[in-house]
Amino acid sequence: MRSEPLTLNNHYMRFSMMPPATSDLTVRKAIADSLTESFGLTASSTYLDILWVSDNGCECVIRSHKDDVAKIAGALASRTESPRLTLQKESPFLLSLMNAGPGL
Repeated sequence: MRSEPLTLNNHYMRFSMMPPATSDLTVRKAIADSLTESFGLTASSTYLDILWVSDNGCECVIRSHKDDVAKIAGALASRTESPRLTLQKESPFLLSLMNAGPGL
C-alpha cells in the first residue's frame, strides 16, 4: 500500500476587528477593499472564506489558499479605513487558532 503525504493548501487567519463588525459581508468587503487598494482590482477577487465572526463582532477567522496569506495580511496591515482588521494568529491548522483568545 502506497501512502501519499497530506498536502496543506488551506491556511487560516484569525483577526481582531475594531470597530466590531458582525456581518460576514462587512468583513469580506473590508478585505476586498484592502486588496484592491494595495494590489489592484484583480486582487480583490482573491478566493477566501469567512469561517467565523464572533457574536460581538470583535474577531473573525478566514480561510484562504496558502499562497495568498502574505498578500491578504499585507493589504490588511496597510488598511486605514474602518473596520480595522489586525492579524492575531495564522496557521495551516484551524484548531491551532483556538488558543488565540476567547470565543472560538
